[in-house]
Amino acid sequence: MLRFCTLGIISLAIAGATSVIASAEPGSAHVLTPSDIRNHTTLFQQLSSDQVVALKTKYPGFRILKMCSGHFSGTDRDELVLGLWNPKVSEPVLKQEVHRVGLIWDRNRWVVHVIDIEVKKDENISRSFPMKWQYSFTESGFSGGLICGIDEEFKGDSNLTYALGDKPFFDLNKEGLKKNKPVCFATSDTYNNWDCIVFSPKKGRFRLWFQQAHAD
Repeated sequence: MLRFCTLGIISLAIAGATSVIASAEPGSAHVLTPSDIRNHTTLFQQLSSDQVVALKTKYPGFRILKMCSGHFSGTDRDELVLGLWNPKVSEPVLKQEVHRVGLIWDRNRWVVHVIDIEVKKDENISRSFPMKWQYSFTESGFSGGLICGIDEEFKGDSNLTYALGDKPFFDLNKEGLKKNKPVCFATSDTYNNWDCIVFSPKKGRFRLWFQQAHAD
């Protein structure tokens, strides 16, 4: 009987933990799907303990929806750009469920950069302000276009192109950012539109570098 009760308690605990992950936070409009939960679990296991601590300090209870790695600040470390679900603890100026976040290695520690706030400083040069990431929650899970840290972009069959007249706002080489990998977010669910940003150690933030806005 004791063994049965113990197993029952463990099962309830697991079920309770799952329901907490799957259920929406107060005031949230969306519920994460089982696919989202599995994706979070897989991606979370790839984080180091100090990366987890850095993220939890700013986003307690976060869930990872998207993640990619690259040398975004020019160091030889693999840094991260993430799409985080954390509606309960949201930046007051953002008031949104999904946050674009950079995890940058700086002076022997991981520093969290809130990309949505940092790129607002470039709204004066933007051709399509407010520069929001176009994403959706569906029955099959979260969906949002993200390209980062890939040398082959702007070549061949890439979604990114200079061919239709879109040009960078500044030259990466002249700014000393040639080794810093850009990251791009889809900004339309209809057209092949993207916002690309790059991390500038000198500015201490992500900067808007390129915008692609045209019909496919």
